[in-house]
Order: sequence, then structure tokens, then C-alpha cells
Amino acid sequence: MFKRTNLLQELLNKYNVENLTHGAKEDKMGDTIEDYCVSILNSDDILTNYKNEKLNLDNTDEFIFYQIIKRIPIDINKIIKIYATRDIEHRFTGGNPKTDIIIEIHCTDSKIIQVPISVKSSTVSKVAMAEFDVQTIVNEVGIEESELKALLLKHQIDASAKNFTLEEKERLFTLLQPYSRKFVRWVLAGTPVKSEDLRYPVLMVKFALTKTDEIKDIKVYSIDEYVDSVMLDKNQNIKKGGFGTGLSWTYATGSKGKKIQFKG
Repeated sequence: MFKRTNLLQELLNKYNVENLTHGAKEDKMGDTIEDYCVSILNSDDILTNYKNEKLNLDNTDEFIFYQIIKRIPIDINKIIKIYATRDIEHRFTGGNPKTDIIIEIHCTDSKIIQVPISVKSSTVSKVAMAEFDVQTIVNEVGIEESELKALLLKHQIDASAKNFTLEEKERLFTLLQPYSRKFVRWVLAGTPVKSEDLRYPVLMVKFALTKTDEIKDIKVYSIDEYVDSVMLDKNQNIKKGGFGTGLSWTYATGSKGKKIQFKG
């Protein structure tokens, strides 16, 4: 368990998180944790401590700063200033960007490095990563097989695989295999291939929370590492769940039969 800092408590108070009902609380906790990361990354004091090798990793704020910045290939001593923001442009499709925070690092050689990151926080192991209709899925992932499209559409309409025969389940698994990694990357990062577009994250910060708003765990992944964690079991074999994607296929309230929601 990570100790709650004054900074996090101030943000919990700002969003009145402790007095919200379950659904509203989850939404505001997402905002709270994103603002928390932005404030930490913008801290000149924490940056100075890092550069002077004086970080206190028992302090939650400084631990988070360290875990994120160490994943960026840069000499810490070349950093002059870090700016972080939640102000992100929408995607070309009009949907929300998968990036939650953009880090802008100003260096001594006048170089500026921009790093888009996704921030996820939840009290459960799997969180909602995307929700789209089948037509958008096949267009953005590049799926052309008519049989695969038909099976995806059946899953969307039925809101599950409950009406699938065993053969249909096996066919969906088999037909999806050539696309599975691109598919999972698209669900997680908004693009099936690596991109320099800042609306698509290159890092994911995942917070495991308790029901009393404490931080149980913090992990930082590259998108490829997170794709692997979703798709592969402990022996590095493709998981059978989610038709070989490792994702949970479900639906959100209000979009049953119209869209598929994916959790990972």
C-alpha cells in the first residue's frame, strides 16, 4: 500500500471523491489520478531531487515521478524543465484520444521531447479500454474477411458469444489470429501500429486502487509490454480468452447490441 500524500488528498477533496456514489466516483477518480500525475510531473522540486540523486522513493509522489521518467530514454541531467498537460486534441474519427497526458521535456541542447501516456486507475483487475461498433473496428484494424466481420457483428448484436456454436467460437479465434496483436494494440493505444501522433500513447501508467481510494500498486508499461501482458500467459503462450486477444468482450450500459466494449 502506498502512503497517501498531501497532494493526492488535496485533489481528492477538490473532486469531492469520498462523497460520490459508485459510478460517479469511478469517473472522478480517473480525473483525480490524471491530475495527480500532471502535478507530480510538473514539480520542479521532484525533478531537482532526481537530478541530485535525492529522490525519496518511499514518498508516493516521488516514486511515481521516478517510475515514469526512468522509462524515457534521456539523461536526467540534460532535463531543464518538464511540462505535463491533459489538454489533448481529439482523434480524426472524432473520438477521445487514448492519450491522457502529454509530457514535454525541455533539454539543455534545446531539444524538446514529447511523450504521450495513458493513465488507467481502477479497483478491479481489468478496466474498460475501448468501446466501438464493428464497422469502426474492421475499418481501423484493417479486417477484410467477410466471415470474420459477420462473427464480430453477431457478437455485437447478441452482446456476447452465448448464441455461438462451438464451431463459430473456434472460427472467430482462428480468423482473428492474423490480426490479434494489431487488434489489441488498437484497443489499448488507439492505433494498430506504432505512431508518432501524440494522441496515441507510448506508455501506460496503471494504478490499482482500493475501494477506500488508497493506491495498492503502480506499474508503468510500454504499449508493447502491456499488449504482451494482456495477450500472453505466464508461459508466454497466447491466452484462449477473448478469442485469443486476452481481452474481456462485453458491453456498456446503453450500447448493448450496438457496440462491443473491451476490458484489459
